[in-house]
Formats: sequence, C-alpha cells, structure tokens
Amino acid sequence: MRIFLALHRSPNPAFTSDLWKDNLHDPLVAMGHDVVLWGEGIEPLFDLDPADPATAEPRARFTERFLAAVEGANRARRLDLVLTYLCDSHLEPGALDHVRERVAPVLNFFCNNVHQFHLVRRNARHYTACLVPEAEALTRYREAGAEAIFFPMAANPDRYHPIDTPYRYAATFSGQRYGDRTSSILALREGGVDAHAFGQHWTQAPGAATASGPARGAGLFTRAAQLALGGRSVLQAARDRRDWDRLRGRHPGALHGPVTDEEYVALFSESRISLGFLILGDTHRTSRPLRQIRLREFEATMAGAFYVTGWLDELSLHYEIGREIVCYRSREELVERCRYYLAHDEERERIRRAGHERALRDHTWRRRFEGLFADLTRRGVFRAA
Repeated sequence: MRIFLALHRSPNPAFTSDLWKDNLHDPLVAMGHDVVLWGEGIEPLFDLDPADPATAEPRARFTERFLAAVEGANRARRLDLVLTYLCDSHLEPGALDHVRERVAPVLNFFCNNVHQFHLVRRNARHYTACLVPEAEALTRYREAGAEAIFFPMAANPDRYHPIDTPYRYAATFSGQRYGDRTSSILALREGGVDAHAFGQHWTQAPGAATASGPARGAGLFTRAAQLALGGRSVLQAARDRRDWDRLRGRHPGALHGPVTDEEYVALFSESRISLGFLILGDTHRTSRPLRQIRLREFEATMAGAFYVTGWLDELSLHYEIGREIVCYRSREELVERCRYYLAHDEERERIRRAGHERALRDHTWRRRFEGLFADLTRRGVFRAA
C-alpha cells in the first residue's frame, strides 16, 4: 500500500528523539509499504486548546498545508491510506471529510485518551476510523459518533531488543518526573532499593515549575486555591514537595537527565528491574487516580527487561501477570516486590524471558498493523493488495 503518514517523530520537543518514527513509521516500511512521512508543524499544535478561539488561525494554516501535502502525494501516486497522529488543534473537520471522500480512508491514532479525550472529541467522527490504544476509551469515541478500533500499543523489535551488557543498576525508570513518580522513587531508595530515575525534571533546580504544579515562587494561598479548584488535595501536594526535597537532598546521585533513544533501550538491559508508573498527571492527588497503559509497557518487555509496573486490569489483555510481568497495587507493594525479586535471580530471570517471548509473539507493531489491515479489508474500507 501507499500510505501518507502525518506524524511528529518525537514525543517531546525538549530533547531529540525518533520514538514515534521508530514505532509507527519504520515497521510499516519494513512490511514493504510505500510510506510518505510528513511532519511539518505538527508538534507545536499539540499544546493548544482546541476550544480556544485563538487556535483557529494556526489550525487553518496547518489544515491548508496538510491538504496540499496529501493531495500532492496523491497526484504523484494514488494513496491507499492516510494515517495521522493528530488532534483537534490541527485540522478542520471539513478537511478530513474531503480527504476521506476524495483521496483515501483516513485513520487517526491518538494515545492519552483516558485523560485527554477532549483534545480529539470534535474531529473523531470525521475520520474513517480512530485507532484507540486504551480499551477504556473505546466507549468515549463511540459516544462521539466515531468508528473506534481497539489498537493497543506495541514495540518495534528492530529498535527495542536486549543488549549484551553487564548490569549497572538495581532498578531504573526513564521518563518525566511528575505525579507519584517522585514519591515512588524515594520510597524505593529509602526501602533499600538502589533505584535511579532518568528524564526531564529529575535534575531541575529548586523553584522551577514542573508538570506536577506551579512554581515554588507562587504564593502558598494561590497554590492551594489552584489545587482546590482543580479537585486536588492540598495535603498531597505538600507531601509531594516534601518528598521531592528529600529525594534530591538525600539521593542526588540517583537522579539523571534525559537519555538518548539508544541509551533508553540500553537501560532495559543494564537494569535488573525496569520500572513503570501508570498514574496520569497529578491525579494521584484526587480520590480517583487515572491510570493508563503506556508505550513503555511494551518497549520494556520487547527490550528484554524484567518489568515491574502499576496494576491495571487492562494489562491482563496483554500479559499474564506474575508470569510475564510483575504488577504492584501500592507503593509498599512496589518496594516489597522489588526487594524480593532482587534477591531471587532465577525467578526474576524466568519472568523476564517469558515477558520477552510474549512481546515478540504478540506485541510487535507489524502484528498490530497486519491485524488492522486485514480487518479494514474485511470491512471493505479498502481493497486487498
């Protein structure tokens, strides 16, 4: 097939990464598809509020460039599919209708639907179908009038694979510092687990703002008011700040900046335990924290890691919990399980191998796309090759 792929290569403008190109573009090319990769101006618009009137002008400009790129690619050689990773800040609904009716079927992949569905709600029904990685979010799409297809995350084994290297760390996590991650790393360190964290905000200077809340310099009353209005616990926010002070004060050598894509993959092999955290944003400060399966849940096992992550029932759709990965339901259980498996090498190795085998068998992007294209062919969305 000839596929137009509108995709920003990196998940974060703060550092260089080809994460999404590695995961979505490269597997399609390896399958033999002719892929036109286009990413002009995508990333900045993710930060805009689709409902804000000020977003209308940049959305109109982006829509014009998108249509020109799609139609140009189609003139060069007929497109069979347009695949996007966009939100409502990017495109006018009419543009999607035009492409779907006159060029090719349009599919949109979007993750973070559990807490950011508002970013894609308006345009969802204008796509031929929406690819939804979170089972919990399927109902939201269907209620919005969209054709929703369950399309779980996966990993590219050409990028994520075991590396023959000695262990350097007992436990590691690579990702931004926010939410309950600070307190979890602190609990591990104080519980005798040599846990290290890599990524944005782990080495930030005191007083800097983070994804967890406003800057230290803001007034106490203002911070408390903002938290209360957002349904967040002021006491939990204070505990978060206390834990951050303790972590960086007592364990500065365990905190590291962002790693390269290559270093990220290597960490899975350099660590006896690779950690995952499923709670979204600062929802741990509410009575009902939101959780979501991440790309990391598949990258880790594909790279051969022994993986310990938070509990979510949806994970049982992808792994046999306790045999292929290990899950925890509380911070105390996280510390206990890490200490146990660090002391039981054979059990840890058995689970690590089983998780890697499961990932290779069931969780490659190639397998996801093969299933998707077969399904779309059965539905008559496009003709069989």
